[in-house]
Amino acid sequence: MLVREYMSSPVITVAPDTSIQDAEKMLREHQIRRLPVVDKGKLVGIVTQNRLRDVAPSPATSLSVWELNYLLAKMKVKDVMQKNVLSVTPDTTIEAAAILGQSKGVGTLPVVEGDRVVGVITTTDLYRILTDVLGFGEAGARLRINDRGRKGFQTEITEIINKHGATIVSMFYTAPRPTAAKKDLVVHLDVTDPGRIVNDLKAKGLEVTVLSR
Repeated sequence: MLVREYMSSPVITVAPDTSIQDAEKMLREHQIRRLPVVDKGKLVGIVTQNRLRDVAPSPATSLSVWELNYLLAKMKVKDVMQKNVLSVTPDTTIEAAAILGQSKGVGTLPVVEGDRVVGVITTTDLYRILTDVLGFGEAGARLRINDRGRKGFQTEITEIINKHGATIVSMFYTAPRPTAAKKDLVVHLDVTDPGRIVNDLKAKGLEVTVLSR
């Protein structure tokens, strides 16, 4: 899976000399939280809703409303934007983008092709992709299976599922746990009653748990 298949495009950008007030207005109008900052077609930073709020004067300030408006009108996006922005290309894999964002604590990754910003992908997009891939929310049953270190057990599982005419919606290993030496396999099936499948799997000596949805 590639970023180009899931990124939001075209992307709304802002120039460095845009006023803080205008940037806030753009965020509100488009119901977004981040704006890539582009200068002469090149990505030079990113400004977020939180950064704009941080520069807003405190309600306890002694300045008059006219003075506040004057100060805000003078402030530009370039004064508060985050520089040295992490970005990805359209051909970056979703897995690589997710690892980059998670490792750096970044919620938004501009997508750059050459020097041009062609899209943006966020943690919300990555979460939605993950839930789609794993089949969360789809009808069916999910089985958690511990293979106890057996070789070829996935073949055994597939054969049993095929025998009962069920289809595998998704299959993945659980995240590592400190209390478990091995990962468990989670199989999402398109059947609502996996009773006979579970019985056959257990008859093979496998530990099976039917997960609640």
